[in-house]
Amino acid sequence: MAMGSQHTQLIQAFKKVIPPLLFDAHKGEAGRIGVVGGSEEYTGAPIFASMAAFRTGADLVHVFCTSSAAIPIKSFSPDLIVHPILDSTSFSDDMNKWLPRLHALVIGPGLGRDKMILSNVEHLIGVLQKPDLIKNYENCILTPNAIEFERLFEKVTGMKSKDQEKEKDKAHLAQNLADTMRVNILMKGHLDTIASPDSSQLIHCGIDGSPRRCGGQGDLLAGALVAAYYWTVKNQDKIGNQSSNADKSPKTIDQQSSTSKLTPAQVAGYAASTLIRTSCQAIFSKLGRSMISADVLKEIGPTFNKLFEK
Repeated sequence: MAMGSQHTQLIQAFKKVIPPLLFDAHKGEAGRIGVVGGSEEYTGAPIFASMAAFRTGADLVHVFCTSSAAIPIKSFSPDLIVHPILDSTSFSDDMNKWLPRLHALVIGPGLGRDKMILSNVEHLIGVLQKPDLIKNYENCILTPNAIEFERLFEKVTGMKSKDQEKEKDKAHLAQNLADTMRVNILMKGHLDTIASPDSSQLIHCGIDGSPRRCGGQGDLLAGALVAAYYWTVKNQDKIGNQSSNADKSPKTIDQQSSTSKLTPAQVAGYAASTLIRTSCQAIFSKLGRSMISADVLKEIGPTFNKLFEK
């Protein structure tokens, strides 16, 4: 995992892309984010993703949910702009009107399993069933947990990832999947592993989070990640990379040189993982077993300031 100078390199790279707080800035410059998700049963997931994007620093967040999920989501916060169109027959046309106004999307929190909803967003979310839909889209970051990764890896490669017992072996499977699909992978686990296509390195975040495994923490990560990724893509020239063409075999971040090239997805993924893990750690130290994901939301702002603003 990232330690010492390598941790510092990643954190410093992310600091360079954070938009400054200026009095003459315009609403939306720090990120206009869309969250596609939210169904009758699952209203919490899009709320956690949306509010985490806000707490990380995005300016505007639009939630595209089903009609039955709209009122609960609206009721949580007046900051959210809610569009109850996910189960509409005109979903594609309605979304096409909004997509040009958005900088980045989170797709999937709280979608449920309704066939009509999944059909509506098939071109955006049908990854496990139809991975070709997002293949070769290198501005995409997939965030599978261990089970989702196994299913996706087997679907794409025809092999079973669970046959690889060691965590380091599974980490290299993430690089294999990133290279095969031509997308970025943030594989969640005891170590979060970030892999980018054709990268000479794997990034691991193993900062202690919380042993409390309440629902919603993956959604918090997705929300922090979408804001961070927009910033790193927009300002990738500020990351300060120096390309190295010598050895292109995958390395962990422990093995890389300080001059290795970092991708926007790796910088954003490491920053978002560090932010959410550290926020969880801080709130767990206060609340222990009673901690829930709503508590973590309150900690994201102070933790961001400690990690990235000082």
